[in-house]
Amino acid sequence: MNLLAHHKRVSRALPNTKFCPENSYCMPISSCPILKEIIKNECVISNRVSSLGCGYQGSGLVCCPQISEATSVNHDKLVDGQLCGQSAIQGQDYDGIGAYPWAVRIGFKNVINGEVKYPCTGSIINKRVILTAAHCALAKADNYKLYNVRIGEYSTDTDIDCGEEFCGLPVQDIQISHVVVHPGYEKRKYKNNIALIVLRSPLNYTVTAQPICLPESWSITNNNGILVGWGKSASQSEASVHQQILHLPIVNLKKCSNVYGNTLPITEQNVCAGGEKGNDACSGFGGAPLLVQHGAYYYQVGILSFGSDQCGAQGVPSVYTNIKKYVNWIKENSPVIYNN
Repeated sequence: MNLLAHHKRVSRALPNTKFCPENSYCMPISSCPILKEIIKNECVISNRVSSLGCGYQGSGLVCCPQISEATSVNHDKLVDGQLCGQSAIQGQDYDGIGAYPWAVRIGFKNVINGEVKYPCTGSIINKRVILTAAHCALAKADNYKLYNVRIGEYSTDTDIDCGEEFCGLPVQDIQISHVVVHPGYEKRKYKNNIALIVLRSPLNYTVTAQPICLPESWSITNNNGILVGWGKSASQSEASVHQQILHLPIVNLKKCSNVYGNTLPITEQNVCAGGEKGNDACSGFGGAPLLVQHGAYYYQVGILSFGSDQCGAQGVPSVYTNIKKYVNWIKENSPVIYNN
């Protein structure tokens, strides 16, 4: 008997049953892949899970979010056996812990006192490869050296991050094996500003650590970009302790070139986003992923490369590396997932 039929049978047999919201089905928690994964990998707040119950009290049934057929069988989106560009936490306008699980923090260690700082952001391509900007991977500061990647973090001021429904696992701090910088990178022009950080050991996928999808052959028709990172936005006096989500319009290159063209060339290797008054990334977002949602999946279309001193000024967007132009280079230099 399929699960939908089971749901209908239980509903008919038990009057006054508590029903589920639209796009979810009443079923045993062991048959719900999203909730089962959270229970397996995370520290769940029990009273929140119990509030998802359906059927009679004590029935053991929960409201499980529906997974579309396309999502459940799309093998083209599998990375190391995991679907890319999908959050296990579903909900309209939800942007809390686990909503954007592909963003990671890049750490630099002070060789004198051992302090680790995280000034840049990257994104998970697979269990061994993190995508970021070349200027982050090659960053140099007095006594600080590129050291590790922090994976699965949401809040920077707690050891265990908790949302309303569940708590995440402790962060994964994984040291770096080596860095692959695009051979055409030009620091002064931010040209080919892209790099891969290869981890010394593979990360573990959890609800708060998932791979992002690379863009495909389609054109960007959705101009609603999403930037994920831990920096300071135009509306803030200092960086937030929580992972930040900025919704930024993607701007056409001609408008962007009018802003930067005299000092830094804007080409098809770039994507521009922002330009709304008081709404842009200002500092600490270097290397952060710019996303668009295409169908049921999130894709990374940009890496934050540089911005203007006039952060958050009307008509002044920030500039990103256009991932679509580098997909082949990323695949050629990420044999861990593409050649196995």
